[in-house]
Amino acid sequence: MKAIEIETRIENGNFRQNKDLIKEAVKQFEGKEIKLVFKRKYKQRSNNENSFYWGVWIPILQRAISDSWGELKSAAEIHDILKLNCNYEEKINEDTGQFIRIPRSTTGLNTYEWEFEFKQKIRQFALDFLNITLPEPDEQLKIDL
Repeated sequence: MKAIEIETRIENGNFRQNKDLIKEAVKQFEGKEIKLVFKRKYKQRSNNENSFYWGVWIPILQRAISDSWGELKSAAEIHDILKLNCNYEEKINEDTGQFIRIPRSTTGLNTYEWEFEFKQKIRQFALDFLNITLPEPDEQLKIDL
């Protein structure tokens, strides 16, 4: 066994759920060095949020990039641009001080990371580089044809 994830709740300094699974995991790793990670659990984004991103924001950004840069990009290419600019980690060369951005997958983003980190960075990117304001799902959208 390489890794196991067990969901639980901590109250008054004690595990409140799945204690038996936690004890079994401890037995499975007996005698081995382990890395213990505590991570707050958040809801994953909904299908509606995902559909709005791919069905509304991506097409708006495709049009804006076509209008601004004169380049027609696929939905996947737009998504890659957004990951590279709005959802990345930086790797730094300690000797030179140079860094590169490595895009991160968005599939693992929880609702907080999706709403308050990734989406806000996309909105700012759209405003700064394309001079557009992206709508929220509850906003009325006016499209000029």
